[in-house]
Amino acid sequence: MTRRVAAPKAGKPAADLVVHDLDCAVRFPKPYCGKGTPVGWEIREDHRVSIAGLDGVIVWIGPSDRLSDEVRILPDCRFVEGAGLTALPGFVDAHTHLVYAGDRSGEFEMRIAGKSYLEIMAAGGGIMNTVETVRRIDEEDLFEEASERLMEAIEWGATTVEIKSGYGLDLDTEIKMLNVVKMLQAEFPIRIVPTFMGAHAIPPEFKKNPDTFVDLICREWIPQVAKYRLAEFNDVFCEKKAFDVDQTRRILLAGLEHGLKPKIHADEITVIGGVDLAVEVGAVSADHLICTDRKGIKKLAGSGVIPTLLPGTSTYLMEPHHANARAMIEAGLPVAVASDHNPGSCQFLGAGLIQTLAMLQLRMTAGEALIAGTLHAAHALDLGDETGAIEIGRRMDLALIVADSWKSIGYRAGQNQVHTVIANGIVVMTPDGFELE
Repeated sequence: MTRRVAAPKAGKPAADLVVHDLDCAVRFPKPYCGKGTPVGWEIREDHRVSIAGLDGVIVWIGPSDRLSDEVRILPDCRFVEGAGLTALPGFVDAHTHLVYAGDRSGEFEMRIAGKSYLEIMAAGGGIMNTVETVRRIDEEDLFEEASERLMEAIEWGATTVEIKSGYGLDLDTEIKMLNVVKMLQAEFPIRIVPTFMGAHAIPPEFKKNPDTFVDLICREWIPQVAKYRLAEFNDVFCEKKAFDVDQTRRILLAGLEHGLKPKIHADEITVIGGVDLAVEVGAVSADHLICTDRKGIKKLAGSGVIPTLLPGTSTYLMEPHHANARAMIEAGLPVAVASDHNPGSCQFLGAGLIQTLAMLQLRMTAGEALIAGTLHAAHALDLGDETGAIEIGRRMDLALIVADSWKSIGYRAGQNQVHTVIANGIVVMTPDGFELE
């Protein structure tokens, strides 16, 4: 169950952080369309506004000229100048593979030459290329590489980032990756959500008996990951030449038995039943969905499974088509978008770039893309009641941008307009750089 942030107590709220005199704050009064909820959301712009927080939670939002009358400012309160800035909810990157090592630029050229993702895998590339490198690298070096990528994500306004394992494909290396995620959690004040993805690919030693590998994941790996609380989610690549529906079901159900919430890579290359399975097991999200047809969309409608679309991946793979976001939105689905940053099939990372691709490739409006990369992405991590929107009682997660309009976050492709990042009521980044302890 999602942990709800306690609502502020009645009376004049106290504040230890205030963002004052903002030109604008972008808010979503009723944006979520999930299980049993009808379509209905809008974007509201509050002008000349201030936002006050206490202990990482937003306690007051209102006209700047009412701040001193309605908020009790604590002696050590920090003030952040908001003049000339627009406040957006901190971006939520709900699908990444940030912990990895090595370079696969050679595969990028193979793809340019016309080789498909599956052909590259068959030639010894793909996931196994990275697996060999990650198995060799030590934990500290892996942490340093991941830290650089995470800092880049923060620079683009991310305040919540999900990170998957999956480049170990043996227990020791999978645990090494998840330990690196724990190190990142200790180092960075943003929220980092760990996902176990031991079922990312079938390693060569199990190609002739993949069910044995599935048994190993279910009986040994998942219990170990759960015992040491290394992950919140359990994800599986349900696809031809990866894990079929029955194998995926076994892995997801084993995870549920040990408290790991299910996610699923579905319909990325072919449709084999991943969406049906996501609904069956109550997955928090089904990701990719490049090939999902109207039958699959109808299946998702009202299920509570968040469709998480990854336009950076379909662009990077030069796919002839992209996920059908328009049909999903018309069906009332709470579409999320995320980066899927990884070493082979997507090197895009910044939230602004993903916003642009959501608009260009998925034909989403600026408002649809913004909600998809914030509140709906938060729901894709089962955090929709805590973050993803600028509202009283939610985490004080903000991306302050320099822009004439909030819509320019996707319009100005490749131009990072983020000025200040606040995560959980902590100023993480300013124009002077990162503020990390």
